[in-house]
Amino acid sequence: MVAALGRNRVIGRAGALPWHLPVDLAHFKRLTRKGVLLMGRRTWESIGCRPLPGRRILVLSSRSSLPGEGAEQVASLDQALELCRGLERLWVAGGQTVYEECLPRATGLELTRVELAPPGDAFFPEFDERQWVLEEERPHAADERNPLDCRFQRWRRPA
Repeated sequence: MVAALGRNRVIGRAGALPWHLPVDLAHFKRLTRKGVLLMGRRTWESIGCRPLPGRRILVLSSRSSLPGEGAEQVASLDQALELCRGLERLWVAGGQTVYEECLPRATGLELTRVELAPPGDAFFPEFDERQWVLEEERPHAADERNPLDCRFQRWRRPA
């Protein structure tokens, strides 16, 4: 799973990220390049219903049709996992409902912790950090292009 979240676990507000951090967007791109992304329909709509270069996109939706082109619709998490059988990693990219469904089965988390507690209407689910191992944490101080401090964290669930 990959997510950027505020100190209050906010991941979105009105269908958009509540911050603009180019360093986090570059981190997301670097992590997910040449990979498979799973996202919900609202997240798909929030990125303009268009594919992200170099990635295969699966959109989890129960609707009969999917807006836009460049993504494959899946009706369930199990269907997405079946389509990705044999791959090393499936990147779960939100939103809230998809994160909630996938977290119990996740083996790794790539989190960007943004040093802000903005208002929002979408949240990353709570998880018990004692059941995970923090393998890496890299701070990034605010600069001229990135107005907020953040930390990049890699978590692994022990087998």
